Amino acid sequence: MQKYWIGLLILLSVTATPKAFTQRNSSSVLVVRIGPEARVDPSQITLSFRLPDQLVQTATVAAWVRALPGQQIQIAARLLNLTGPDGSVSSAALAWKGAVSEASAGGKQASCSSGSFASGSMPSLAMNWRQSGMLRCTVSFELSAASLLPGRYSGILSLAATAQ
Repeated sequence: MQKYWIGLLILLSVTATPKAFTQRNSSSVLVVRIGPEARVDPSQITLSFRLPDQLVQTATVAAWVRALPGQQIQIAARLLNLTGPDGSVSSAALAWKGAVSEASAGGKQASCSSGSFASGSMPSLAMNWRQSGMLRCTVSFELSAASLLPGRYSGILSLAATAQ
């Protein structure tokens, strides 16, 4: 009978012992990559002047940019053509003055620039913009009447927001 109880105890100890489960550690990582992004509105401005009466045209330019840290943000302006009664007109005859009308986030540290379109240059309508945000500029374009004949002058200005 003693063998019976010993056998039973061994059987119970083998079946009653919980099986060792191996624990597996796993982890998941979610990586979200947010790349630079830029929008400008409008992307193109049609310029129209009439000498001697209308020398200034005003437009509102808004840019929203998400840039990488340390990038310089610009609103590049490219004068595609400027023509008048005698044909093509030098881009140096066109100047602009900008003023901030609204800004948010990193755009609050920026300012709207002023200058003229030297031949072949692509100036920026924004200065000191180094962090993501929004900037809205009211820009006055002025045609220099010096040495220009009276009549209608027109051109197209292409705009692009960039971060470099």
